Amino acid sequence: MKKETSKLLWIKSSLLALAFIFGLSGVGLVCVGGSVALELVDVAVVVREVTSHAAVVLALVGGIVFFLSVFGCIAVIGENNSMIKGFTVIMCITFTVEIGVGLFAYFHRGLVHSNMVNLYLKTLRRYSTERRIKISVDRLQKKFECCGAMDYTDWFNTTVGKAVPDSCCIKEKPQCGSVVQSHAKDNIHVQASIVVL
Repeated sequence: MKKETSKLLWIKSSLLALAFIFGLSGVGLVCVGGSVALELVDVAVVVREVTSHAAVVLALVGGIVFFLSVFGCIAVIGENNSMIKGFTVIMCITFTVEIGVGLFAYFHRGLVHSNMVNLYLKTLRRYSTERRIKISVDRLQKKFECCGAMDYTDWFNTTVGKAVPDSCCIKEKPQCGSVVQSHAKDNIHVQASIVVL
């Protein structure tokens, strides 16, 4: 009898520890998603165009994971067998989905990267015609000291022509990006915007 009680206590403790870790990961996801969303709030138009609300999705998933862990704690503390079984199934499904999404992202990272670059290039083409895009791209490039999707030459295929916006300049002043010469690296940010996103 004592052996069964100690096994049961060990199982209960393990499930509580897993639910706690599960809850912490949920809080972590909410924090990361929220901080990324807050960090990029002033460049939200470009980020939304390129990342499809990834930060918001991350925060929502974190919230769901947190509430599932609370459900698991209640199930274990209340010693409700059907709730414990439900929590275990939900944890297994969540873990499997996380591994699947991680593997998918890893094996398709090139495709994800090229899609982000293409979406960002489309956004750059709208720079001169949409004020909200212009403001957001300028803020992004100033904040993260970057220029273009992959580099500053991406601007040459837009309505800007053989120039870059002034927000690409290391020392920004009016018309500083209008003449991009061979020594562009001296006065133009060369880091890709996709790298910072």
